[in-house]
This record gives sequence, structure tokens and C-alpha cells, in this order.
Amino acid sequence: MKLNIIIFAVYGIILGLVTIPLSKKLTLSRTDDPGMAAPLNKTSVKILAVVLGLIAAAGIVFTAKSYSLMIRDLLLLVPIFSISFVDALVRKIPNPLLLTMLGIDIVSLIYECIKLDDSDEVLDLIFKPILGVALGMVVCIIPSLLKIPMGAGDVKYSGVIGFTVYAFGYFQAMILMAVLVALFWVYLKISKKGDVKTQIPMGPFLSIGTIITMCFSLTQIVGEVSLF
Repeated sequence: MKLNIIIFAVYGIILGLVTIPLSKKLTLSRTDDPGMAAPLNKTSVKILAVVLGLIAAAGIVFTAKSYSLMIRDLLLLVPIFSISFVDALVRKIPNPLLLTMLGIDIVSLIYECIKLDDSDEVLDLIFKPILGVALGMVVCIIPSLLKIPMGAGDVKYSGVIGFTVYAFGYFQAMILMAVLVALFWVYLKISKKGDVKTQIPMGPFLSIGTIITMCFSLTQIVGEVSLF
């Protein structure tokens, strides 16, 4: 328990501190307006990044089923956080961050497969992320039906999320995203800053839904579902 507390505290702080300069660099490389990255210079944003980093790291550390998965998920938080900041500022999702997520996932998948002795279990483990990424790319039609616009970057991010949390987890993350977006639209309406027609970046909301799913997957609560 003490080790877990140290891990989440140290990593959470590092995550918050590292994410800001990384996001700033990626933001500036995707816009001609340097002012777009200005919010990342604010002390309040830096503090928020550290606080969110601590919360996310704590969720991962204290819910992980194994240390190997905990390491994978903690590493994934770096690109997930950066994607959220960059998308929120310039509405673009950097491909290098998506490739980083896939790289982490693939290394983790190979490691988990090596630990298994049963070939059927290995095939099942390999099939899960493949099915997840396929659904993540195809089922993007759901947000459009809910009148939630998704760009090409969102679609690719959605596919990577499917690879990370598998098919069942992907649906959970998407549902959580839809709920969060709806709540944000309510906020915009109440504050008179916008309405349901206001276009907002999907990356941050999908990231939150994904992190929650990584920590509290329904498959862990109701039991493992075959192929999902």
C-alpha cells in the first residue's frame, strides 16, 4: 500500500508537469498562431494538470489488476493527457501520440501473451484488441446519430481507444463521453456561453471516459465477457 501511494503521488506530479510542455510543443507545431498555446502558460492550468495527474494516477494504481497492466496504463496517461490538451486548444489530435499509445499497447500485449501457456488464451487475447479497434473505427457513427461531430483525428483516437480497452470497454468509454458532453452542453446553456449547436472538442471527453473505463471497467464489475 505504501509503495502504491508513493508511485501514484510521484507519477501523478510528474505526469502533470511533463504534459504541459509536451502539449505546448505539439500545439505550436499545429497552428500558426502562438497565442493558441497561451493557456498552457497559466499557473492555474499547470496546477490543474498536476491535480488531474494525481487523480488519474491514483485511479490506475489502486485499481490495476497487475503491476504490468498498471505500468501500461500509467504510461498511456502521458499521451492521453497531451491529446486532451492539444485537442482542447487547436482541435487536432497529434498522430505521434496515437502511435505512442499503440506502441505501448502492443508491447504490453506481447508481454501478456508470453505469460500465457494456453494457445487458445493467447489467440483470445490477441483478438480482443483487434475487435476493439475495428469497432472503434466503425461505431463512430453513434456520435453522429447523437449529433456529436467527430473529425478524422477523433475517429483514429476512437480506434486506438478500442485497441486499449477492447470492445466492451470502448462502448463504456463512448457512453461516458456522451454523458460528459451532454453535461457540458447543459453548462454552456445555463452560462449562456453556447448551446447544443456549439462545436466542442471530443478528445478531452473521450479521454476522461477512457481513463474511467481503465480504472472501473464494467467487465471487472459484472465479470469477464467472452471476446469482450
